[in-house]
Amino acid sequence: MFKSGDPKVRNLTIHVDTGNTLGAKGLPLVYGHPDAHQILHATVAFESSLDLKAGAIEITFKAFAKTLYFAQDDSSRRHTSEQVFYSKQWDMDVDRPKPGWIGKGNYVRQCSVLLDPTLPSSSEGTFGWMRYVFEARLKGAKGFGIARSDWIVTQEVWVLNSTLPFPSEIPLDNPLTSEDLWKDTLPYLVSIPADMFGFGQVMPVTIQLAPFLPGSSHEGEEAVVTSASFTLREIKTFRAQFVRDTHETSEKLLNVTVNTGWPQSVEGWQRTIYLSLPSSPDMSTSMQTKYLDVVHSLVIVVEFKTSKMARPDKLRAQFDIGITAPLHSSTPSTLPPQYGDPTPVESLLLIDAPPAIDAYEALPSYSRYE
Repeated sequence: MFKSGDPKVRNLTIHVDTGNTLGAKGLPLVYGHPDAHQILHATVAFESSLDLKAGAIEITFKAFAKTLYFAQDDSSRRHTSEQVFYSKQWDMDVDRPKPGWIGKGNYVRQCSVLLDPTLPSSSEGTFGWMRYVFEARLKGAKGFGIARSDWIVTQEVWVLNSTLPFPSEIPLDNPLTSEDLWKDTLPYLVSIPADMFGFGQVMPVTIQLAPFLPGSSHEGEEAVVTSASFTLREIKTFRAQFVRDTHETSEKLLNVTVNTGWPQSVEGWQRTIYLSLPSSPDMSTSMQTKYLDVVHSLVIVVEFKTSKMARPDKLRAQFDIGITAPLHSSTPSTLPPQYGDPTPVESLLLIDAPPAIDAYEALPSYSRYE
């Protein structure tokens, strides 16, 4: 803090060194995996040109999920709930010229935290979030106003914990399938390669239509697809701490409609559509906590008709999938193998993947003053 014409200099800063890159909101980014634990390092510095009447300088780190919303039955009642998964505290060693005073000088404290890779990744939301935060607190400082108050500086860290297996552990042929029969006449199957995907990953969705069953009213006809939609939703549930009140939101993260390029054959056919999933922070990881849950649902609706149908009808499939952070390592990870039709559909039907993060980009200073 610098004031023009004032010789007093007082600075309180937090610098978190992740060593490689920045994440969402320009925050320091760190990856975690059950087989690759990460240690988070922070440097807290305090500088004062004069002796200061104040208490201790306390440093804390906290990983927590929090909900904050108004009750559904009464808009004047606001619910706040917080679940702390991990916390740690340090005190900064300072000179004491006399009781209740901190001597002038420069003070530095190094703080390290072993991150738990099984905790949820960072996420943001209107009514709740998952955060990892360092806080430095100069207690009871005098000179910032008439009353003594705490001077607080915080620095959030964006944490991405992956639960994806390493490429060598990915099953080669274990797709998730949804199989059904339309009006007891048309067998169809929709499949995806896994039940867990990472941010920005390409998801192949394979649709298979069999011939109409022998003896049915549509035997020998072609099922002509007019369009197919692919919708990914993120459903968040926020719970209150002391009352039985919940608040739920449903956000459409991905909505792709494919109108062209569908095969036609009385013998049945198969086609694969490749979808690029959103990335963080537009999409949160799936999580289940005491007060905040995040789940994801993929719905596929195929509209079709035959020569004997007066109006189109629909085939539907739904998958409850998990979303996690991408598997991060020094070498590019291998995605699950693609299957079905190896030729992607036209590029205009794909959702653009988010830009890649340069892991070797120089890390600028991101200490924040509050």
